[in-house]
Amino acid sequence: MANSDQLLTEDERYTNGSSSNFTNDTIPETEGNALAKVALGALIGAAIGGIAGALTNRRVVDRINQTVKDAGSSAKRAAKSVNDTVKEVGDSVQAVATGVNNTVSDVGDTVKETAEGINGSVKNTVQAVKGTTEGVNNTVKSTLNTVKESAEGITQPDKQTVSTVGNEKLYKLVPVDQSDSEP
Repeated sequence: MANSDQLLTEDERYTNGSSSNFTNDTIPETEGNALAKVALGALIGAAIGGIAGALTNRRVVDRINQTVKDAGSSAKRAAKSVNDTVKEVGDSVQAVATGVNNTVSDVGDTVKETAEGINGSVKNTVQAVKGTTEGVNNTVKSTLNTVKESAEGITQPDKQTVSTVGNEKLYKLVPVDQSDSEP
């Protein structure tokens, strides 16, 4: 075992005390963290180097600028399109609301005019009936007054008496109207 080219047995590895005495399964934690840090640093450095190298190329920078401008223009167009769409929807809603309001107002005005017309017709009819009633009442009163006045001027004749002599019979002659007689 004096030769360093020889392989160590399992027991010799643990007794030697060097860091190579560990198995592949048990790497010390400090060595794993250091290795991860080195790998992460290398990746970050490579990425920064790649970006820095690409930015030194004028065509790459122009393409990046153009891509950013195109993305900004697309976002701007999309925002304008959304704004236009929202405005059109708002205008449509406003037009519908105005139409509904006008229709309701027109219907309300028509109903009001109809109700006022009916009310006027009913009032006129009531006035006509009232006038007719008053006219009939006045006619009846006038007729009664005329009859009363006519009746006041009539006096009953005095009782006429006829004297008869003996057993005579007295007959009263009554004129007969030809139209009342039956054939």
